[in-house]
Amino acid sequence: MSKIHVMKWKHLFLMVLVLVLNIKGKTWRDIPKYYKSLGYASIINAIYYKLCKRHLVWEFTPNHFNWRLLRIIHIFIVTPLLVLLFLSKSSKTGFMQLGYLIKWVFFSSIVEYIAHKQRMIQYKHGWNIFWSGVLYLMMYLYSLLFSKRPVVTCFISFCSIVFFIKKFKVPIKSKHPFSRRFDAIVDCFYHSRLEDLL
Repeated sequence: MSKIHVMKWKHLFLMVLVLVLNIKGKTWRDIPKYYKSLGYASIINAIYYKLCKRHLVWEFTPNHFNWRLLRIIHIFIVTPLLVLLFLSKSSKTGFMQLGYLIKWVFFSSIVEYIAHKQRMIQYKHGWNIFWSGVLYLMMYLYSLLFSKRPVVTCFISFCSIVFFIKKFKVPIKSKHPFSRRFDAIVDCFYHSRLEDLL
């Protein structure tokens, strides 16, 4: 089996694993309770790809996987299922909930570190596993908070987005309307070059 096919199977394995863990945990019963938090997590993920379109600090390595499809799967399936898995087993008490949160951030970071070493995900512009850990902390904590305090969570999320934009020097510029028609061409070039460099 070629290296490209092996990488595709690694991506598929990760997706299936998250799905199987949710089926095993019967988390679908908690969707009515947490569907707003799942939508919130998906929207924040989509905002990242929109704002950082030309300045991605982390990105799944397509490896001849359709990169648009890979993003869509992670935005609308993998991320919400990961958040659902976390929320469905979260503890009610403060101290135990803190320990549970730390455990999830730690193990999520370990899995991503392994994925990074397997070249399934890459970092750029100063991003590293530490910042991924911070991002997991915010993803889980904000998703939990969103189910109780949505307005406060949106405000904190906005402040966090501004912080990351400043920290990683993400260029936020308004584009001329005519330049948008070239987005698809630039995207294809960007991702084809990305795979060539790996």
